[in-house]
Amino acid sequence: MNQKFIAIMNDKDNHLLDSFTKKMVKDAPIEKPSVDFSSNVMDAINALEVKKATSKFEPLISKKVWLLISASIIASTVFLFKSGVHLNEGYLSKIDLSRLTNALSFETSYNLNVSNTALYGFIFLAIMIPIQIGYLKNYHSKKMS
Repeated sequence: MNQKFIAIMNDKDNHLLDSFTKKMVKDAPIEKPSVDFSSNVMDAINALEVKKATSKFEPLISKKVWLLISASIIASTVFLFKSGVHLNEGYLSKIDLSRLTNALSFETSYNLNVSNTALYGFIFLAIMIPIQIGYLKNYHSKKMS
């Protein structure tokens, strides 16, 4: 199509829309709020503040779940100590970590050998759990306030 024709049609449509909008605004009655409008708004705001203040904090993970997690970790640790599992196969067994494993090893009568992967996993888990708990605690405390 011709660009001039499109420009003329858009101007005509804009003019009609503008005149229609002006007519509707003129014909619309002016509404006045009720006499107690401000007090109704303030009452609604106060009700929201009271509701927010009385909301009870619930932890993300309940105490029962924490107890279950702790019991399963303890049970699996005891099982591994009792069974004498040897997990020294894998790609990371070729890396010499004798200094680290000697520093972290302990003498027990259970004869437990743990692979480097498991050792890295436990160390990473021990570091990351407190970080994640702190992060989630701050996140939810900010969300609640």
